[in-house]
Amino acid sequence: MKLIVLFCLVAVALAQDEKDAQIIRQDYQLNEDGSFQADLETSNQIVATRSGQSFPGNEPETGSYKMSGEYSYTAPDGTPIRVTWEADELGYRAQSDVIPTV
Repeated sequence: MKLIVLFCLVAVALAQDEKDAQIIRQDYQLNEDGSFQADLETSNQIVATRSGQSFPGNEPETGSYKMSGEYSYTAPDGTPIRVTWEADELGYRAQSDVIPTV
């Protein structure tokens, strides 16, 4: 019985860590040319980076923007997850070992 109570307490403590996660690092740089770089890390080991670049068009209000980045975290079963992605005029494309391919 004591072992069951101990496991329950550990499960509650682990759940609290996720719920109470804090941002421990956040950087954002916006450049004059419209490009940017952003980074984020949380106390529960979620890490995300992203960057973007503006490509002006020939006419006002035209052009495109390309963004890319990645994020990583640990799944509840302990599996490390890493996803890389790109987004542009062709849409959003993500790649990861955990994303099924078609």
